[in-house]
Amino acid sequence: MKRPMISLCFSSRIQRNMTPMYYCFVSFIIVVSLFHHRIIFADGSSIGSRHSYSLTTFDPSGNLDQVGRAVRASMLGAPVVALSIPSSSETMVTTADSESSATPPEEGIYICIPLRFLGTTSPLIIDDGTPRIVPISSSICICHTGVGADGRALCDIAVRLALDYRYVYGEEISLEELLEALAEKVQEMTMKAGARPYGCALLVACLGSGNVDGGDKGRETTMYRIDPSGSVELLNANGDFNSENERRASLAFLGKWNSQKEKDLRSQLDSQQYTTEQQVQDALISAVEVNDDSSPTQSTPNEGKSSQTFLYASFTRKGGLQISRINRETRGDDVTSTSV
Repeated sequence: MKRPMISLCFSSRIQRNMTPMYYCFVSFIIVVSLFHHRIIFADGSSIGSRHSYSLTTFDPSGNLDQVGRAVRASMLGAPVVALSIPSSSETMVTTADSESSATPPEEGIYICIPLRFLGTTSPLIIDDGTPRIVPISSSICICHTGVGADGRALCDIAVRLALDYRYVYGEEISLEELLEALAEKVQEMTMKAGARPYGCALLVACLGSGNVDGGDKGRETTMYRIDPSGSVELLNANGDFNSENERRASLAFLGKWNSQKEKDLRSQLDSQQYTTEQQVQDALISAVEVNDDSSPTQSTPNEGKSSQTFLYASFTRKGGLQISRINRETRGDDVTSTSV
């Protein structure tokens, strides 16, 4: 009976001597724990709860926080602009004043992306090893923006899906099959234990599968977006017009775009007529330059000029997928473009 009495006396002595310090320490631990776990307030609002790091648990407002963060990551990538030109479009009609040697833009999809090499302006870096635009079949190609590694992984998955389909069925994969299989792969990562969603968005460009029942329905150029949640969205509405005379070029924007600039550029490019493919290239590069004012450029102090590299791709039935690097140099008010 003596040992418990000694322990009790010893503990009471410690409590009597360290009571102020003890209560301050406990209060500090409670405050730190509350901010660390980010409690949910009584009105239902939260500054991030235990649902924030769960892929499969909805928060009280009905959102999946990790998927929402992945979508925001895909919107922080390099800005991508794509122009879809249908076969019967006013943008393809050349005027009598145009030069006879000028080449009118063909039916297809034209894409422009600024190249950013690890945030550096060193002229020694010519590539970061990540393909931005990948051909899947003769009528389908994929472009990605956001987290580069995730986009590269999804492009590899798309290529593997196309190769498996061709091996099994002896023909190229259709757009519907590719979209369904690729979206399913993306959606799996939103509910897989020990994984995270892909932090990139995909632009799937398709030239169409050819004539269907003697018409041009299967030849329509279409562009789709697959976001990190696995949802698929049609970006152009050429197929919604019944009359060929009403078909017109349409635009698609992915990545980091200023909302107001995107709206202005959309109205400007929609109303513009393109008589040559060079006009299409200049319009897309200028659109990216207007939006990407803060992008790093290579500058030469002695010559007083700056340059920026763009990736330009034309995807047509006649020429297939052709990718070129355009170096845009600016010296004062003079702008020159060279193909690398």
